[in-house]
Amino acid sequence: MSFNAKSITCAYDLRQDRLNLLFNDANQAQLSGLMTRQFLKELLTQLPDWLMQQQAAHGMSQSVEQQRAINAFRHQMSQQHIPVSYEKKIVDRQIESFLIHSITLTKNKVASENNHQRIKLEFLDGTQTIRTAIVFTIEQLHKLIGEILKQVRNWDLIDPWSIDNDRLLAVVNAKNDLMH
Repeated sequence: MSFNAKSITCAYDLRQDRLNLLFNDANQAQLSGLMTRQFLKELLTQLPDWLMQQQAAHGMSQSVEQQRAINAFRHQMSQQHIPVSYEKKIVDRQIESFLIHSITLTKNKVASENNHQRIKLEFLDGTQTIRTAIVFTIEQLHKLIGEILKQVRNWDLIDPWSIDNDRLLAVVNAKNDLMH
């Protein structure tokens, strides 16, 4: 049986040069997942395309450039509007930990009560065993990625949702021109 997480706390471990994801369940039990720089880099190359496929499956028909702009906007909005608590987690006991080897993302067929699409993230170890799972809205997933990127800002990563304002304005103007 895998650990059913309700929240994630992320912190950079300088000694190991890894991202530590501390999963917390409803009973305050904890499990630690370690993520390498290379794994996160690979995840960031695949996640934007996966999210765009989910939009396309929802009947949204925009160009790739328009989808990127919409996702960049959605990412920025989630950073500003999804609440997060910044509290120090004091760990006073040995917590089981594992190296995150892969993550599967599955879109839930049923949206949440406020019609937000829900995504199940399953974190697997090197034996491809699901160690923990958590369900987020797309906005919460964007917020998590934003918080992770803050923790590892010294790594050589590129935020896949950063978009310069000129490109965003051009895409918005192109869309507006089509509407006239």
